[in-house]
Amino acid sequence: MCGISPCPLLTKIKKSVKYKGTKSLAGLVGPSPPSIFVGRYGYPNVRIGPSANWTPDGEINSDIISSGNPADLFGKSLEVVASKHANLVTGSKNNLVNYENNSNVILEVTQEIAMSAKSVDIEIDFVKPVLIDNNLSFDSISNPIGPSGDISRTEVIGHINIPRKVDSIVNETDLKVSQAMNELVDSDIGEAHISRMLSTGLLGISGNRKLVPTRWSITATDDILGKQLWEKIRDNSSLDKIRVHEAAYLDNHFYIILIPGLWAFQMMEVWSKGSLWNHSDLGKVIEDREDLAPRNKYASNITGAYYAARLGVLEHLNSINKSGACLIWRDIGPGYWAPVGVWLIRETIRTALTNDAKYFDTVKDSLNYLKGKVSKPSELENSWFINRNRQTRLDLF
Repeated sequence: MCGISPCPLLTKIKKSVKYKGTKSLAGLVGPSPPSIFVGRYGYPNVRIGPSANWTPDGEINSDIISSGNPADLFGKSLEVVASKHANLVTGSKNNLVNYENNSNVILEVTQEIAMSAKSVDIEIDFVKPVLIDNNLSFDSISNPIGPSGDISRTEVIGHINIPRKVDSIVNETDLKVSQAMNELVDSDIGEAHISRMLSTGLLGISGNRKLVPTRWSITATDDILGKQLWEKIRDNSSLDKIRVHEAAYLDNHFYIILIPGLWAFQMMEVWSKGSLWNHSDLGKVIEDREDLAPRNKYASNITGAYYAARLGVLEHLNSINKSGACLIWRDIGPGYWAPVGVWLIRETIRTALTNDAKYFDTVKDSLNYLKGKVSKPSELENSWFINRNRQTRLDLF
């Protein structure tokens, strides 16, 4: 992104990962967290394959990711979060997204890994040796991706732990994706697991199943689960007090205003001076919103973070059997020097909403409290969300 060579961000990460020189791998035997990858470039002919953890011969690596849920890293430093993905090596090959009549062994193994609830040992052979050089790529929605190469063969060599409900849903080929997700959530299958299943084409009606690029599947899962929760909370009794929750993680500072009334949601964020995507003196405020019902048009400004944050809010309202409206303000500082995925937003919002709230009698009182905390209090005060409550609404009669 910066055009500087060598990249200062990647250099910082490399120093936190203990390697003994550069090495290339013709093949790999190791645990998959479980982790899979489905690319989006070249759609509908995309790259797909599994990821496994690599360590130098004879070494025990404490940085091995033992779960397919990146939220298990919540609370760790950014160096630790990024470096844990540096040891994941991905093998992939091209595959048409409409795969049902054109399956193959590599796809089938990748799907088996996606179904697993726990780490599984796999074996990967590469077409050409893969250079292990701490090469990491970053994405604002999905997890960092380590070294990768063309795959010629892969197989599962360890036990796969597939929950009974997951196996049942995969074989129920008359369920729509939203119905399948609803049943999985009711069986305590987490969004990371569901996203892997959606990405590898394991959900949906037979004939309509297809591969979904990883970053798309993460946002789609958050969106669908959020809409299902909205259906549950929309007729609940309203909150009776204005409340503010807050939390921070990896120099991401979140302030959440919940107010009584019908559903509305706005998310605003600012990348401060010196942060990853802002080098100017004044960070630009970006926002997306919805009123009364979940939006159908993609939140193109906030992108995947919007749906991850909204999911956390709707989960909270559902847990307390209330309805209401919400504004989220996010300030991102220079300490967040590499994006690690929207799980960070989802988990920080969940944490904020479990923290003690501050209660206020009026919206103005809540704004006065936040003036000394948010980076641009005037933008917050003049936001769509705050001003919508100054207009006469039908639900007030």
